[in-house]
Amino acid sequence: MLNRILAAAATASGIALFAAAAHAQAPAAPAAPTAIFAVTSPAIKDGTLIDKKYAGPNLPNMACGGDNISPPLQWSGAPANTKSFAVLVFDFEGGRGPGVSHWVSYGIAPEATGIPEGAGNKENAALRSGANMRGATEYFGPCAPATDSPHHYIYSVYALDVPKDELPVGLKRDEFMEKVKGRIINIVSIVTSYKRP
Repeated sequence: MLNRILAAAATASGIALFAAAAHAQAPAAPAAPTAIFAVTSPAIKDGTLIDKKYAGPNLPNMACGGDNISPPLQWSGAPANTKSFAVLVFDFEGGRGPGVSHWVSYGIAPEATGIPEGAGNKENAALRSGANMRGATEYFGPCAPATDSPHHYIYSVYALDVPKDELPVGLKRDEFMEKVKGRIINIVSIVTSYKRP
């Protein structure tokens, strides 16, 4: 009787080990694909010269050669926990080194998937405007000196862990960056180039 019990126990143990091994070797189900945060534009392309339509204006003391219209931007695949978006335009070669801020906008709703052409040229309920290098709360297009090589202009979309109504209007770029420190979830960019004619 004891021998039969021991044999049965050994058989059961073997079956259990076989089942466990088979389970361990079974391939895991493929993970669901993760959306990739990306920005595109029908008007400006990464790595190319920007059209003069989106370049800075002709002013009495500074002829930038453009129409100064902010370009349309579209984004997709935003992080699920995004509470707002911001759009910044920065010339990191401007000012002979420290860089120049051309547009600061934020407070864009988390469900937004883009901004239309001209969004930075007028008061817009869909975003809050910060201050550019001239102190104006609007878009100022690329305007690299004609004596320089073309400057690179970074059009960036920030996905933020910041409620869209939290930040006040009129923040300069440095002030904005200080306010969102540690709360930037992701950033995507288009880099274009331009210099005055």
